[in-house]
Amino acid sequence: MKISTITTFIICILTLLTGCRCSSDSSSGTGGNSIYYWRTTFTLNETERKFLKEHAIGKIYVRFFDVDSHWQPGKGDEVTPDGTIKFIDSIPESVEIVPTVYITTSAMEQMQLKEDFYAEKIYKRVNAMCRQNNIPFKEIQLDCDWTKGTRKPFFTLCEEMGAYMDSTQTLSSTIRLHQLTQSPPPVDKGVLMVYNTGNLIEMTTDNSIFSRKDIEPYLRDNRLANYELPLDVAYPTYGWSVVYYLGEDKYIFDRLMKRTDFSSFPALKKIGKNMYEATAEVNFDSSNEKWDRIYEGYRVKVERPSTSEILEVKSMIDQQLKNKPHINILYHLDETQFKHYSDNEINKIYSRN
Repeated sequence: MKISTITTFIICILTLLTGCRCSSDSSSGTGGNSIYYWRTTFTLNETERKFLKEHAIGKIYVRFFDVDSHWQPGKGDEVTPDGTIKFIDSIPESVEIVPTVYITTSAMEQMQLKEDFYAEKIYKRVNAMCRQNNIPFKEIQLDCDWTKGTRKPFFTLCEEMGAYMDSTQTLSSTIRLHQLTQSPPPVDKGVLMVYNTGNLIEMTTDNSIFSRKDIEPYLRDNRLANYELPLDVAYPTYGWSVVYYLGEDKYIFDRLMKRTDFSSFPALKKIGKNMYEATAEVNFDSSNEKWDRIYEGYRVKVERPSTSEILEVKSMIDQQLKNKPHINILYHLDETQFKHYSDNEINKIYSRN
């Protein structure tokens, strides 16, 4: 479904004539620090607004919607939008919003099987949401964990997205560590995601969110310095709990929980540095009978990267990017998460060496 040069030219002319894009002329954006926003409703409490101001955050990468593959009766698997965000609150002044679209690998697999104008659909949907909520944008980001098998359709999608954007707009893409071994996607810049680096499924994994031993192999051979795409870098300031149940001969991954404090649940016995075991059934929330309940024998592993661990890896990355301008980005804006880090620690992560 590659768009020809003539088609691209026609699209650009029609776009200019119809004025369907959000205006890119905006005085918003301080050029300061950046952060991700990964919730389904955009609403900020006073603590979060204060956080943005105190840390001079000038750009928020907001997840607008997911693109996923869903079974449709009589049609088979169809690529459709999912989890669209609702803007309930106002956008803080002097903050630039970057619409971010998460694309699942199953969606990419379907895209390479069917001819469809997915780039057009994504761009028009982002544009319509921006118009509806009075959000000017200068950049769109595509977030996809593409592999060798889905690399081609993702790169094609990026090329076609670029055809819908004018010269004042930027197309960016997330870059996962394993993707550094391949050629970069055809975008203007990337954001290196330095989190979710370990094997979540295995209970023996020390920390699936962030671990130097998992990250360091991808930084060998001065790989970042030689990467042929401008890179910003995203670091994790969040935690979660991983739930496992005992199978026939090993513990098996059950689910993730946002809750990380179990001090008020005596039936959860601490059996290790960050590991708990249920000595009886535990119901965290009586309104949710299935997903907030665990049973006797279940184990819960709490994961959260420490500032010292982040700064160790950041030092290695900064060394490789010392001759390349870049900013640091936090994942993500949520008071319940960043309260575990002091303002001084946040400033150290944001610092540009």
